[in-house]
Amino acid sequence: MKRVWQTSTKLLAGIVLATVFAVAQTSQAPNNNIQGRPGALNYIEGNAAINGQALPNKLQGQVFLNPDETLSTTAGRAEILLTPGVFLRIGNNSEIRMMSTSLINTQVELTRGKAIVEVAQLLKDNNIQVLDHGAFIKFQKPGLYRIGADGTPTAAVLDGKLIVSNGDQTIELGKGKQTVIAANMQAQKFDTKRVDDLYAWSNVRSQYNSTASYMAASAYAGPYNPGWFWAAGYDTWAWAPFGGYAFSPFGWGFYGPGYLGYAPYFYGYYGRGRVVLPAGRGPMVHGYAGGARAGGFAGGGHFSGGGGHFSGGGHAGGGGGHR
Repeated sequence: MKRVWQTSTKLLAGIVLATVFAVAQTSQAPNNNIQGRPGALNYIEGNAAINGQALPNKLQGQVFLNPDETLSTTAGRAEILLTPGVFLRIGNNSEIRMMSTSLINTQVELTRGKAIVEVAQLLKDNNIQVLDHGAFIKFQKPGLYRIGADGTPTAAVLDGKLIVSNGDQTIELGKGKQTVIAANMQAQKFDTKRVDDLYAWSNVRSQYNSTASYMAASAYAGPYNPGWFWAAGYDTWAWAPFGGYAFSPFGWGFYGPGYLGYAPYFYGYYGRGRVVLPAGRGPMVHGYAGGARAGGFAGGGHFSGGGGHFSGGGHAGGGGGHR
C-alpha cells in the first residue's frame, strides 16, 4: 500500500530547542519539577529493566535513562523519547545504552536486538545518533528507520535519509536503502514492504501518541510552547510540535493548542479518549480518509483505513501505512 507522509509547516524562526511545555493545569505531572527530556521512558510492554533492575508496567512519567545506563527487554518492548518528535522503540530481547541526553547532542547505543526510530520532526540544531557496532548512525530528515545489532548489524531507511559513519568511511542512505555495518559499507536495496512485529507495534504507539497529544492539547490552557508535557489521563508524555502541527511517518497527526482546528478527525473511542485520524494527502469528507489509515472504535459505522467509508453503526478498523 502507498505510504502516508506529510511534512510539517516551516518552523518558527528563533525557537529555542530546549523549550518544553509547562505542565498543564489539567494534565499534572507526578512531580511539577519533572519535565520530559531525552532518555525518558514513555511506555513499556512486557518485561523491561534498567541496569538489570525490573521496571513496573506503569512508568508515571518519572523514569529516565541517564548517561551510561542500560535499558533491556526480554519478552517485552519499550518506547524512549529522544528529542521532541523523535521516538526510539526497541523490540524483544534488545538492549540500549544511553550515551548523551543533551537536546543538541542526543546519543544512544544499540547493543543488542533491534530498534525502530520514528522521526516526526527534526530541527536544524538536532544531532541525534545511534551507535551500532562502532558505527554512528545520524538522522538527516524526518522519516522511519530500522536498526539491527544482532548477527549482521544493519541500518535501513524506510523513509527519510541518514548517514552512517564507520571509522574513516561514511555512507549516505535514502529511502529504500540499507547497509551492512562492516569495514566496507555499501548501499543496497531492500524490501520496504516487509513488516515485523516491532514495526506493527510502532504504528500502534504512534497512533496512541497522536491521540494522547490531541487530548492533552485540548485541555491545555497556557501559552503555546512546543515540546513535551505530561498527559496524565494517558500516562504518557505528549508532544506538541514546533510550528504548531506535524505528521508522523505513519500518517498520524500531532497538533498543539491553538492548532487543533486544523486537525482532520472524527470522534470515536480509542483507549480512554477520542481517536484522532489523520487525513493523509487529502481532507476527510463524510468519513472519507483520503489515503490515510483509521483505527479505533468509531461508535457507529464501519470505517476502513486508506479511503474507506463511514456508514452508521459498528466497528472501525485500521490499515495503510508503510506496506
